[in-house]
Amino acid sequence: MKKIIWIVTFALMVMSCSKEYEFSADFTVPTTLVSADSVTINVVSPDNIILSWTGGGASQGYTTYEVLFDKAGGDFSKPVYRTFSDQGVQPRLTLNNALLNTIARKAGIVTSSTGKVIWTVTASKGGIVKGSNLTRTISVTRGAGIDYTGNTLYLYGTATENNGVGGLSMRNSGEGVFIIYTTAPVNGNIFFKSSTSDSTAFVCYPDEAGKIKEGSGTYNVTANAAGEVYRIIVDLNTQSMTVDKISNIRAIWGATYGVIGTLAYTQNGIFKGDNCSIEFISADRPETNPPSWLSWVEERYYFIATVNGVDKCWGRRDGVSTERPTGSETPAFYELVEFPWSQWDHLWKMSGSLDMKKCTITINTDANGLMIHTFSNIQPL
Repeated sequence: MKKIIWIVTFALMVMSCSKEYEFSADFTVPTTLVSADSVTINVVSPDNIILSWTGGGASQGYTTYEVLFDKAGGDFSKPVYRTFSDQGVQPRLTLNNALLNTIARKAGIVTSSTGKVIWTVTASKGGIVKGSNLTRTISVTRGAGIDYTGNTLYLYGTATENNGVGGLSMRNSGEGVFIIYTTAPVNGNIFFKSSTSDSTAFVCYPDEAGKIKEGSGTYNVTANAAGEVYRIIVDLNTQSMTVDKISNIRAIWGATYGVIGTLAYTQNGIFKGDNCSIEFISADRPETNPPSWLSWVEERYYFIATVNGVDKCWGRRDGVSTERPTGSETPAFYELVEFPWSQWDHLWKMSGSLDMKKCTITINTDANGLMIHTFSNIQPL
């Protein structure tokens, strides 16, 4: 009798758990799409364009939305652009003018003209994707500007660190955005080309206000002061160029701000610090200046760079592992991204193999499209 009662009780428990944790993929697609009928793009405007929808969703949990864009007459089988909604689950998508300009270009709308972009929404949950049969059309007017869509750009001119001999490669950090860290040893000029060999290459230059214009022309540059490096950012989406002064780059411990090594600029976008002493911070190592609250071995670090006179963090990208590297990481693990300096944000943990070592720390600002740091020439202290 007791065995029968136990079996019945177990069966009821299983049924109860099954009911409690039952997964439902029931959901519906939006029933109404909402957006402006027409948009005139101003790529430097801070205003956003909002696409939204009503209806649809799931009876339990969340539905993920993706927005697809296509050229007029398209069927979204090969959309020109696609992206998830705000936070992936919100019934809206916030677009800035620069992104809509990119979408319009991909849809075949050239500069200084008006054309149509269509959009729709798909909904998904539990691996099931449902497409909406709704389509919304936006008439988009693009302004005059630059329509170069390549992924290469080179710095030229008499003020370049290679004495004007050939072009210096710029890192393509995003569509239409190019960055280079460099010096200007002498007073001179600069301009940009899309190729070092093609006679029909795209050519552009900044005017006196820093606005990028297509065609032949130059921009006058003053030689940099000792220890300073120029970071030149060209954004063809907004036709703008910014020039930042970079100095005093150092690797530091997050817990104490102690300097691990100071990196000097060499050439070709590379900063390097030799014979950097690495000793993890610990309470039983008084020479490491351990904080009074520290009860573990502390190995977290990042970089600090002075940008236009203000200290900035060059640190770990959000979403990259916060654990010690094991040696199997891709270069992207060591990618540097610039943030405002906050003590406990964007730190890496250093490999345990580096403790009580001296090494060379290098920052390469254009390593196959990434700005990364590496440790080399590792030797015992």
